[in-house]
Amino acid sequence: MISKGKLGDEGYSDWHHDTNRVKEHEISLDRLTNRNKWFDMRKRLNLNETIDKVQYEQFKKERDCWKQVFLQIIAIVKFLAKHNLAFRGSNEKLYKKGNGNFLGVIEMLEEFDPVIKEHVRQITNDELHVYYLGHMIQNELIFLIAQEIKKELIKTIKEEKYYSVILDCTPDSSHQEQMTIIVRYLKLSYNFVTVEEFFLGFLNVDDTFRKGLFDITIEELKSFGLEIDDMRG
Repeated sequence: MISKGKLGDEGYSDWHHDTNRVKEHEISLDRLTNRNKWFDMRKRLNLNETIDKVQYEQFKKERDCWKQVFLQIIAIVKFLAKHNLAFRGSNEKLYKKGNGNFLGVIEMLEEFDPVIKEHVRQITNDELHVYYLGHMIQNELIFLIAQEIKKELIKTIKEEKYYSVILDCTPDSSHQEQMTIIVRYLKLSYNFVTVEEFFLGFLNVDDTFRKGLFDITIEELKSFGLEIDDMRG
């Protein structure tokens, strides 16, 4: 027979009487004891009175330090992308010739910013094995920022309702045909009307005939959540 109050570790299969068993669990000694322990732990955490106070303070310090490192890395990514500057050079090592703009900015900040200075010191002394300065984290941050920007652009387009699209095809360096998609709309603000254009991305195109271009455009607009009936050009 399953003992009362052991719902959390012994399991239960008599679902016809599950309501009674849950009630038994709620007033069981184990649950009440664990709940009181958690309340006591939460209180001591808030008052900084835990046994592992030193370790917890060290954890918070490291967490805050990594947060500052990431904020600065994100700021560098945004700066380089905004000014249309290349990120990488011929290698990905700090203080090496030709390591590109991203690492170059890290080197510059290291001279003035204590957070980056300590981060670079740990890297150069082999105290860190993961330091988030490589091309993979750069690409991931670019992608995430681009996704957030696109969400805001689409939100703005939906608010203005009516729009037109501008399309253009060109092959890339690998001879893959790509089509740019740009949305154009009127922005109404008090007594002013302005024409806005937003670039929403590249689309890989395999069929360059009219029907193929039409189908891929419609599919992309639907993925944005834009109503086809609101298109005016």
